[in-house]
Amino acid sequence: MKRSLRTFIRKGGTMTRTGWGTAVAGVFLLAASTVHASSVIGLTIEDQARLSKHVVVGVVVGQQGVDNPENGLETAVTLRVITSLKGDARRGDALVFHTRSGELDGEISTAIGETVLQTGQKVMVFIEELDGRLYNVGLSYGVFRVNEDARGRQSLVRAIEDGLEVVDDAGVGHGPFAIEDIRTRVSYAATHPRFDNRMVQETFGQGR
Repeated sequence: MKRSLRTFIRKGGTMTRTGWGTAVAGVFLLAASTVHASSVIGLTIEDQARLSKHVVVGVVVGQQGVDNPENGLETAVTLRVITSLKGDARRGDALVFHTRSGELDGEISTAIGETVLQTGQKVMVFIEELDGRLYNVGLSYGVFRVNEDARGRQSLVRAIEDGLEVVDDAGVGHGPFAIEDIRTRVSYAATHPRFDNRMVQETFGQGR
């Protein structure tokens, strides 16, 4: 079985994926100090929403390793939508996005810090579009676990994976968050397009 590791770097102001030669303007990934870590810029919920085409809560119903001719092995994740906070997906829709790790025909490629999902898991995902393809924003930083207490109250916690370093979390933290709080922030971002993060502003201008 062949295995490979992927880290993420930033060179000369242009976001790139090491070894892939593909610009990644929407996923703000900083230099990894070793092959054992990747770094992402911490963003406000509002900025994550501004970068996203979809923000949805759903259940993972399928995962399939795929070979992207430009980017290598990825996983196509099918999410059965429960709630859509942004985008045109509706309850019951099957929404497919991609993670940057994958397994196909005995070959495994791992993007350090990428989300690891299980079929049947309920998650909230911030999803951006890059070159016509959907990806979770910022590796595992853009994925939240949906937790439920004994009284049925739900909360959201970032599903940060080992090996992912968040640089300056913008004072947001990893949760728990109330889903209504996230909904309010996503709605605010829709009517206030100006980015909070200066690096994002420099890349996209005053809004997106």
